[in-house]
Amino acid sequence: MKKLCLLLTVCCLLFVSAPAFSQDKAPETKTEKKNEVVSAKAKRKKAKAEWKEKRKQDRADRKAIRSHEKETQTKAVRKRMRKDRQRANRNNQNKKQFFLIRLFKPKPKTGAW
Repeated sequence: MKKLCLLLTVCCLLFVSAPAFSQDKAPETKTEKKNEVVSAKAKRKKAKAEWKEKRKQDRADRKAIRSHEKETQTKAVRKRMRKDRQRANRNNQNKKQFFLIRLFKPKPKTGAW
C-alpha cells in the first residue's frame, strides 16, 4: 500500500509539472517585436550593401578581363569572332541567313562532274 501511494504521488507530480515546463517562456512585448523589425531591416540593408559591393567588384573584374583580351587581339581577330558569334546565335535560334546572301554565295563544289 505504501508503494502504491508513493507511485501515485510520483506520477501525479510528473503530470502536474509537465505543463509547467512549457510555460517557462515569458510573453513577448510590443517593444521586443519592434526591435526585431528594426534589426531585420538593418540586416536587409547590410546584406544589400554587401551584394552591391560584390556586384561592383565582379563587374570591374569582368571589365578588366575584357579589356586585357581586347589588347591582345588584332582588329581582324575581333571582327572574325564577332561574325562567328552572330552566326552561332543565328544557328541556335534556328534562323536562316538573309535570302540575298543565300542566293549569291558560292555553291559548294562536289566531286561529281
